[in-house]
Amino acid sequence: KMVRIEEERFGNTVSVGLGKLNDLGITAETAKDEALFLAIGKLYDTFGTPRDLIRVYLEEKGLEFEEEDFNERFDNALQELQKQGDVGHTTRKSQPSPIYAELLEKVGANQFHGYDVTQLPDAKVVAILDGEKPVDELSAGAQGSVVLDNTPFYAESGGQVGDTGVLVKTMFGKGDEKGGMMKMGGVASKATVSDTYSPVQGLIIHKVTVQSGSLKVGDEVVATVDVEKRDATRRNHTATHLVHAALREVLGTHVKQAGSVVGPSVLRFDFTHYQPMTAAEIAEVEDLVNRHILKNDPVNTNVMAIEDAMAGGAMALFGEKYGSAVRVLSVGDGVFSKELCGGTHVRATGDIGTFKITGDEAIASGVRRIRAVTGFDAFSRFRDDENLIDASLG
Repeated sequence: KMVRIEEERFGNTVSVGLGKLNDLGITAETAKDEALFLAIGKLYDTFGTPRDLIRVYLEEKGLEFEEEDFNERFDNALQELQKQGDVGHTTRKSQPSPIYAELLEKVGANQFHGYDVTQLPDAKVVAILDGEKPVDELSAGAQGSVVLDNTPFYAESGGQVGDTGVLVKTMFGKGDEKGGMMKMGGVASKATVSDTYSPVQGLIIHKVTVQSGSLKVGDEVVATVDVEKRDATRRNHTATHLVHAALREVLGTHVKQAGSVVGPSVLRFDFTHYQPMTAAEIAEVEDLVNRHILKNDPVNTNVMAIEDAMAGGAMALFGEKYGSAVRVLSVGDGVFSKELCGGTHVRATGDIGTFKITGDEAIASGVRRIRAVTGFDAFSRFRDDENLIDASLG
């Protein structure tokens, strides 16, 4: 089926390209003009018209070229087009600033504890950046980047967005797990964390805005993740694993993940497939995911050698870089879903609540994108649907 679809697409592309070639009105006189090869080059670049078919077409018009001469003129035309429009010139992927590598060497790697907790009562500020400039302090109203020695904040990675939350310095020293010092009114300073990211491996950066007081290098703070957003993100992330497994079961094992974005209100999953999903296929995927949600399968994680993980049937994403030790996420007994993943997840599938696909679209040849909602977002979707139905019935 895939071969037939590709053959039909190629046939359509060639037909369009050859039609455009015919529109050029090529004659023996125009064949001498270098502008002809520029026009031909545009057809090749725009429609993918194969150069051997172009040469055959020209020969049928009585315009014969030595193969070496034809290829040379063709290549020269493509180079000229590239110069004119920067075709084929890719922008070099931006490299992280050297300041981050220097910072990592100076303060060392910070430890992530967010798999187990969403609050640390005694995280220490080990570095502050104002832009890319190291500073000792951020005053009220200032924005900057903070590095903690230990953090519960998840840094954006693997499609999962970075955590948000607050950093609070108390007047009475360390806080406690329940934030008792803060409840007593002993807040010396407070900074909101709007994003968390990792520019180089081992270094977690917290993007902050100081709301009150000041934040200094050496301060001990209570680092607290926004639990509601974290939980919503975890629901969506685990749901992507269930979606991946369900798509492979419904559509076939040719389905592979081609990217994803998960946040508190975002579930976007890209996958390899050659045609739009039918309504029946979408319903079957939804049913399969929700069936595993209702089973309340435990979600287990294990850290192991990558060789053992792959031998045990864990799926890895093509193009991702993995270390010698990897984190393996298994749903239930791992038969339905078992993948390498460093993100945060629910403890059992029942925590997801419910799952609803809201869109299926093509984003590239052979790549499709599913959008979906879980938890309270799914309930809101159902409520909106009810309102639309009620309104249509008058």
